[in-house]
Amino acid sequence: MRSLRFTSMIAIGACMALAGTAGAQSKGAGKSSITVVAVPAPSGTTPKTAGSVSSKAAASVVGKPPTGGGSFAMKLAKPASPPDSLKPGFGDGNYVLEIESAPTADGDLVDNALAAAFFISFNISGGKCTILNNPDFDPGSPNCGGMAQPACAAPEGLGKCSANLYQVTGTLLDVTLNANDPFSGRFRIRTNPTPALCKTGHYFVEALGFLPGTSSCRTGTVVGVGGVALGTLQ
Repeated sequence: MRSLRFTSMIAIGACMALAGTAGAQSKGAGKSSITVVAVPAPSGTTPKTAGSVSSKAAASVVGKPPTGGGSFAMKLAKPASPPDSLKPGFGDGNYVLEIESAPTADGDLVDNALAAAFFISFNISGGKCTILNNPDFDPGSPNCGGMAQPACAAPEGLGKCSANLYQVTGTLLDVTLNANDPFSGRFRIRTNPTPALCKTGHYFVEALGFLPGTSSCRTGTVVGVGGVALGTLQ
């Protein structure tokens, strides 16, 4: 029987199938795009969407940093000036993308011990977004690039708001997903009030709690959602 911790990594892998192509180097891997809706939305009106998250396959190239099989990008609207609730956007500051999923495509998120969330930190400065690498795989980290260590990722794309899966997960996906595996999930965008305690690569598993235990990635305010957002059940 697989250990809970190993199986939890499958849940994390399902989260990071955000691109739908984790580990995929083969033809046929699809593209995806999910709309970002700002919350809370004004009552009785239909505001513009606040952006999108899109993804596609990204094969590794010999001699270059690995990609993890997929890449993704966010397009986030700037706040209107003067402020307009019908034209929501994201101002300068620190944020975190929270990706939630079950360990299998048909698994439940509610009451599932292996439901998980993976966190990717990013910041917006001067209206431009940068997705921050997992610090363990960032070039210059003491945990990558050395003898018997995993390869380092490509440098962060400053102001580009895009990354590949290896930049944010490193080797976490090595034994979790196969090419073209199905996945399910949703995401939330939160403010990140304590960036030193909420970094790319932090994750939460229902049965295990936060790793690391000091993570503050769920303390911020939810300012955007994508995937599923249900109203109050009657």
